[in-house]
Amino acid sequence: MTKPTPSSETKFDRSAGLLLIAVVLFVLTVFVNTIAILRLPGDGWQMPYNDRDTGNYKLDYFMGNWETPLQVGDVVTAVGNLPTPKTVQYVPLPAPANWDEGSTVIYTIQRDGQTMSLPVTLHRLSVRGILRGLANTMSEELTGWSWVLVGLLVFWMRPNNRAARLLLVASSSYGIVNQVGLAATTIPLDFAPLPMWTTYWVSTFFWGWLFFPSLILLLLVFPLPLWPMTRRPRLTTTLFYAIPVAIMILTLLVGMDGPATALLIVEAVLIFAAAGTAVFQVFRQRHNRVARAQVSWVAFGIAFSLGGTLLFYLLNWFELIQLENNLFWAILSWPVSLGLPVSFAIAILRYRLFDINVIIRKTLVYALLSGLLALVYFGSVVLLQTIFDSVAQERSPFIIVVSTLIIAALFAPLRQRVQAFIDRRFYRQKYDAQQILAQFAQTTRDEVSLEALQAELIGVIQETMQPEALIVWLPEAAKTKIKSS
Repeated sequence: MTKPTPSSETKFDRSAGLLLIAVVLFVLTVFVNTIAILRLPGDGWQMPYNDRDTGNYKLDYFMGNWETPLQVGDVVTAVGNLPTPKTVQYVPLPAPANWDEGSTVIYTIQRDGQTMSLPVTLHRLSVRGILRGLANTMSEELTGWSWVLVGLLVFWMRPNNRAARLLLVASSSYGIVNQVGLAATTIPLDFAPLPMWTTYWVSTFFWGWLFFPSLILLLLVFPLPLWPMTRRPRLTTTLFYAIPVAIMILTLLVGMDGPATALLIVEAVLIFAAAGTAVFQVFRQRHNRVARAQVSWVAFGIAFSLGGTLLFYLLNWFELIQLENNLFWAILSWPVSLGLPVSFAIAILRYRLFDINVIIRKTLVYALLSGLLALVYFGSVVLLQTIFDSVAQERSPFIIVVSTLIIAALFAPLRQRVQAFIDRRFYRQKYDAQQILAQFAQTTRDEVSLEALQAELIGVIQETMQPEALIVWLPEAAKTKIKSS
């Protein structure tokens, strides 16, 4: 298999055009179907998708402009005589007899631990109400749009690159379904006509038949093609999409979620297996610096995004910070979420690839330094406060000042020690090279023999750069001086 060159990857051929048309059709289908569902007669309320999917019909956002007896946080347990489903439904429910615009339906809800029945008049949302619903979902997680933008940018610059194409499919499906399609998560969705309901269910099942297969194939072709993509690329691509589609159709027809659950588990295992195989295969080729840098960028993006998200949720779990309505989290969530798509973009476009070692090195240094300084700061505050309480029996702002001065004094020496530790532990070759160069500099101050300096120079170059061949050129005057001495 011939490896495509960057110039050939920028050509926008027929297959790239067909892929772009397919993506646009998918986006339009999700968008039009969402608007159609929002136009159905209903109560005007949206619900979180994850809550509704588990049978918790908790009202979250009101899109209408009329008076409603329902409130944010109400949990709907029955509509008319129909209880709300507690499990995932694979067919739409029969609508109540009086489910129409202008009719009144009795809702059974739970509010503040009490169960009550409320008469709810059904309306159709206006254009402004539909736009409010779409805007609410589209702005709920703005970082989700980063995937769409990065996918489009990479595809625009490398339309004939297989990794760029797969990234476009994965990113567009992820962004459009989450940022647009989930706006239709309403009670009228349960009673929607079969075509609308089926289109919604298929689009929200994109994890199984579209996103995960695209991600697995992306790992199998990038940065180096792996088996089975090296032997049967078309057959492999067809099977990775056809089998999930068949399982999805079977799930809809039979009404059992067992095959779909098994599919997601298998795909999750394949993602980790493909990622591990890709890393192993790339690092076996020691002289392929480009591929190694590409894998490093992707690994850094995964560690930065997932690690940052996990860190913030752990801090929220231990109640050290509050993620909801937290300005600090709102500011940092953007770079954390952008880490993975931006890393993919840099790796595919090969833009500033070899900066990755510097970025990883500085990230490790300052992450460890920040943790150590935080421990010193809080430890000094607790220790000084304990001492001060035993003497003065009161809190003093002097403790904060002293702790801050301690941190300022420790910053420079601690940073040097942390950097030396990181270099010795993770960048041993570079650390050894720095030590050898420092030793050579010391030798050149004391050595006067040109032959000894030449031998020392050759040894330093061999140890630090490890060239296959080495030639030392000296001017004729230097040669004469060496011979005469």
